[in-house]
Parts: sequence; C-alpha cells; structure tokens
Amino acid sequence: MIQFNFRAYLIRRSQALRALRELAVAKAKLKELRILFNNFSYRHRIVRDSEERQKFSEKIIILLLTVDAIEGADLMVRAARRSMVDELEAMLEVVDPQPPGKLGSMKRRKFDLPEAGLQKEIAEGVAEVVNMLNQEERNGGTFEVCL
Repeated sequence: MIQFNFRAYLIRRSQALRALRELAVAKAKLKELRILFNNFSYRHRIVRDSEERQKFSEKIIILLLTVDAIEGADLMVRAARRSMVDELEAMLEVVDPQPPGKLGSMKRRKFDLPEAGLQKEIAEGVAEVVNMLNQEERNGGTFEVCL
C-alpha cells in the first residue's frame, strides 16, 4: 500500500515537472515573440505588410495551441498556462483584430496583462524546476515511474 501511494506520488510529480518543462520551453518562445511584438519597426512592418502580419499571426497561433495542449493539474502549471494564453490572445488581438460578432461565443480577451507579482513568481518556479531537472539529468536519475 505504501509503495502504491509512493508510486502514485512520483507519477503526479513527474507529470507536473514535465508540464513545467514544456511551459519553460514555451515561455522562451513567448519571450522571442514578445521582443518582436515590442519592436517598433517590426510592428510598423506588420501594419504595412499583410504577408508578414500573417506569418506573425501564425507564430502566435502555433504557440497558443502548443501552450493550450500542455496538461497539468498543478495550480502553478494552470496559472502559468493561463497567463501565457492571455498574453498570446492579447498579442493576436492587436496584430490581427477580429470584427465584432465574427467569433460568436468565442471572444478574445482584452489586453490587460498582470504585472510582475504573479509573473515573477511563476518564472522563478519554472526556472527552479528546470534547474532541478537539469541536475537530475546530470546525475543520471529519472523521474519516470512504471506501474
């Protein structure tokens, strides 16, 4: 019974760590998109060039789908995922605004990103987990558990 509970705990922990690792990778891609998005000359080019706007919109949508596919029951995973989805939707709304009524019940959220408090906490947590995973890989350990 103890062994069964411990294995279940290890599985839950490994799933959370895997989700946090995937979020860390997605966060790095989001950082790249954010740099482009905040670059004035690039935004000006997006406004003028519809092909460039389409490419950037596709990058946002691909990352949005990637982040949305990350599963995790952990509160930290859900909060990080939600904040990234909010930011990506806000970027998409600015780059490719949709006319009212076109999306029906699926309306995009407005550009109101939370400030540094929660974001910093999540970033520190993800960085800590990534460091733990890297340490574990160097030591030859594994989080995978088979039942």
